[in-house]
Amino acid sequence: MSTSTTPVSGEPASPTAWQRADTVLLAALLALCAAWIALRIHWSWVPMEDAAMLLRYSQHLAAGHGIRWSLNQPPVDGATDFLFMAATAAVAHLTHLSVITASRWGNIFAQIVSVGVVFAGSRRILGGNRWLSAAMSLYLIAGPFTALCNACFGAPLLAMFLLVCWCAGLRYVQRPAWSVAFIMAIRGLLAGLTRPEGVLIALILLAAILYLVLEENRVPHVSNLRHGFAACVPLLTAFVLVFGLLGGTYFAWHWHTFGYPLPNPFYIKGNGHLYPSSVQHSAMNLALLLLPVLPLLPLGWLSARTRRLTTALSGVLVAFTLMWILLNNGSNHFMRFQYAIVPLVLMTAPALASGITTLFPLPRFVNWPRPQRHALCAAAALAVFAATLYSSRIANYQQTAWGMRDFAQRLQPLAPRGYTMAVTEAGALPLYSEWNTIDGLGLNDAFVAHHHGQLTAAYLDRTHPELIMVHIDRNIPNEFLPNAFEQPPAAGTGGYDTAFMNYYAATHGYTLAAAWGADQCNLHLYWLRPGFPDYATVLSDIRDHPYVFLDDAFTSHDYRNEMDSTRVCAAPDGPSM
Repeated sequence: MSTSTTPVSGEPASPTAWQRADTVLLAALLALCAAWIALRIHWSWVPMEDAAMLLRYSQHLAAGHGIRWSLNQPPVDGATDFLFMAATAAVAHLTHLSVITASRWGNIFAQIVSVGVVFAGSRRILGGNRWLSAAMSLYLIAGPFTALCNACFGAPLLAMFLLVCWCAGLRYVQRPAWSVAFIMAIRGLLAGLTRPEGVLIALILLAAILYLVLEENRVPHVSNLRHGFAACVPLLTAFVLVFGLLGGTYFAWHWHTFGYPLPNPFYIKGNGHLYPSSVQHSAMNLALLLLPVLPLLPLGWLSARTRRLTTALSGVLVAFTLMWILLNNGSNHFMRFQYAIVPLVLMTAPALASGITTLFPLPRFVNWPRPQRHALCAAAALAVFAATLYSSRIANYQQTAWGMRDFAQRLQPLAPRGYTMAVTEAGALPLYSEWNTIDGLGLNDAFVAHHHGQLTAAYLDRTHPELIMVHIDRNIPNEFLPNAFEQPPAAGTGGYDTAFMNYYAATHGYTLAAAWGADQCNLHLYWLRPGFPDYATVLSDIRDHPYVFLDDAFTSHDYRNEMDSTRVCAAPDGPSM
């Protein structure tokens, strides 16, 4: 099969045909991707805490309870990755797999598609060099995907939708057509449904494509400028219709169902504030994720064929970096916020790298002397190996929550009795225990999120949680003072909700069941309310088993009878070693 392609450019280029060698190479890349996944995905591993929160929503949705954090609470959207959450629930419901396994299969599908599109899109749409395009796919295969998949984050799905949205946009530049315009708009909407920032990124991609369309259709006479703007009409109309009608319908449904227009975590992590430090983190993360690839991008300015595409991609990267000023960088594990744009850049890079031939015109490779050809092949192979090795070391997830899973599974048989826990660690413990849960930090609790991010005694009094679990460390040193639990925390201070939960438990008759810690300054405090029917059983579950600490998977010591020894943790210099 042969397909003629003209790269996005300012000048026509010689067509690049899809050849049998490309098909063979694509098949080899997909096979290698599948083998890498088979070796690196650990199906039994426990999701990371933030991902486990999302999977709890999928768990309830798959069981037919709707989008709820707890069955005794109104619906709330704390998942953020809405489409990933819903797709995971659908796969789990239809296949009877666990939501953890279903989420990983969804990510694997997204990764395989992305690897194929990076190579095929680079070759067929942009006319990139075959071997450099393959190298970009290898870089993606070896990258942070396995860490994200093992941790059960949905970033690969968002990355896939943005990649195919960009592909549709580049096709539109080559052939402005209503069908292609709607394909790009629908893929952009799917990205926005996957995560809220997908809307902003899709609009950034739209702006870049409109720039390319105007440049492609630019003519020297002012009287003919209308031709360029006319070429933009189908694309603009498609985005207005798709985002306005379909996106607007979803937005109205979301607001009606959950009572607020945006996902619940936004009101804790964003809430209209600006975070300049997040821009710095975004720039650093992009540099880390794309370090071996970034030197290729400026080469696109050397050739008139790729100069405009280079400018468009640079604008995308700058706008993408700056948009993170709207969100706190917390929970950006494995640089997952910035990972979304990596496949898109990898697909575009080979076309831009062709600009080097403008600066250094060289004879055809087949005409080189044999020693030079061998040396160049060896150098290229070594560079690809080094870049792939670098990519494989960018992120590495090691599970530490399996102890929390085992602990939660001891509590799970009591879930049908409707017991409630209030926790600061809202990942594995609620997911595996299936208890009703109050998220004390507010990411999954509408009351906390919309009351200045603060718990109140009246709110906890509504449910009288049987169990209160609080994680304290040196970030809130006053909690280590002997009388800390008897003093109400000052409103608006750091760690307020953590301190308030301890204060509430200590002043409402709760028993300190355990103070498990990997060391005396990093503790999980378990408070138990006396008097409920299974008090003795739960107390035994908390005290009478080894407790593997969440942060490091080390077996912990119970400091509940040694709390005076923790006072050194409140000192500025910490405990003496």
